[in-house]
Amino acid sequence: MSYLNEDQELMLDAVREFAQTELRPRVLTELERDIFPYDLLDRMKELGLPLMAMPEEYGGLGESMVAHVAIEKEVAKENMTMALIGTNCVVASLIVRMGTQEQKDRYLPDLLETPGGFAFTEPAAGSDASGIEATAVKDGDEWVINGQKTFISFINQANYFLISARTNETGDGGISAFLVPKDTPGLKLGSIFHKLGLRGSDTGELFFEDVRVPAIAMIGKENKGLHAALSLLDEARLGVASCAVGLAEAALEKSVEYVKGRVAFGRPLATKQGLQWYAAEMETKISAARALLFEVANDYDEGRSITVGAAKAKLFATSVAVEVTDRAIQMCGGYGLIEDYGVERLYRDARTCAIIEGTDEILKIVVSRQVLS
Repeated sequence: MSYLNEDQELMLDAVREFAQTELRPRVLTELERDIFPYDLLDRMKELGLPLMAMPEEYGGLGESMVAHVAIEKEVAKENMTMALIGTNCVVASLIVRMGTQEQKDRYLPDLLETPGGFAFTEPAAGSDASGIEATAVKDGDEWVINGQKTFISFINQANYFLISARTNETGDGGISAFLVPKDTPGLKLGSIFHKLGLRGSDTGELFFEDVRVPAIAMIGKENKGLHAALSLLDEARLGVASCAVGLAEAALEKSVEYVKGRVAFGRPLATKQGLQWYAAEMETKISAARALLFEVANDYDEGRSITVGAAKAKLFATSVAVEVTDRAIQMCGGYGLIEDYGVERLYRDARTCAIIEGTDEILKIVVSRQVLS
C-alpha cells in the first residue's frame, strides 16, 4: 500500500538518492566520529527538507505529515542524526502555532534558517518536567534566568534554545518557556557527551548565569510553559518513531543481503529454516510498526489529536527497532559487530530511540491513561 501521491513519491526518490549517494559516504568518516557535516545540512535545505511540513506562507513546502514521516524514515535508514536535524524545524513550528505576530516577525527568519534547540531537561529533572529548578525572575521589562540544562541535542548547531524556567515559586505550575539566543551574555555551553548512539548530534549542557532576555522571549503564557513543551513532544515522538522504523528496515535489508550471500555447509544461510523464521518475524513486526506510524501521521493530517497515538507509535516502533537490529547482528555473525558493516550502528541508534523524547515507561503512562479512563 502506498501512502503517498505521485509527486510525493518523486520527492521520496530524490531523498533516497541523496541519502545513498551523498549522506552514506559521510557516516563513518564524520558523523560516527562526532564531526557534524554542515554542508550536508545545507544540501538538505536546498531540497526543502527541514521546512517540508511548514506552511507555504512561511517558506515551507506545506507537505503532509504522512509525506514527512516517509521522508524522515528514508533518511534514517542511512543516518538517524541527519534525519532528526535535516527533516525537522520543530521550534519554528512552535512559534508558528503559539507565537504572537511580533514573535514571528522577530524570531522566525532565523529559526527557519538554522535549527532551534530544545532545552527542558536538567540533571535532576527529565521526564518529570515539572521538577525543574532553573528560575526566571522578572526585572523591569526583562527576565533574568539562572540554572542548568542538560542532554540538549544539536547544541552546537542551534542558534536559539527553547528553555523552561520556574517563574512562580509558590503557585501551582509556575513554569514558563523562553526562547534564548545562543550568543546571549551569561549563557555558556558546557561539556559535549560521547554517546552510545546518535553520534554527530553534539549533545551537551547549558549554564545560565544571570541571562537577561526581553519580555518578548516568553513563548506562550506565563506559568504555562509546559504546554509549549508538550505541544512539541507529539511531533517529536512521531519523528523518533519514523527513525525507528527506518533503522529496522535498514537492519532487515542488511541481514537478508548477508544470509543470501553467505554459504555455510554447502548452502546459503538463507536456506536455513531458523533464519527464515527470523526474517519472517522481523518483516511482520516492521510492517506493523510502519502501519501504525502512517496511521498516526494521517490522524495528524486530518486534525485529530495524536498525543496518545504518537506515544503508541514511538513505544512500539522503538521496541521493534531494538529487537530487529539485535536480531540482525545475530544473523550477520561477526560482521554484525564490525563498524564498517553498519549493523551495530543501527542497533546503537535504535537503543537510543527508546530513551529520547520520552522513555518507554513514560509512554506507557500516556497510553494507559487513555485505556483506563
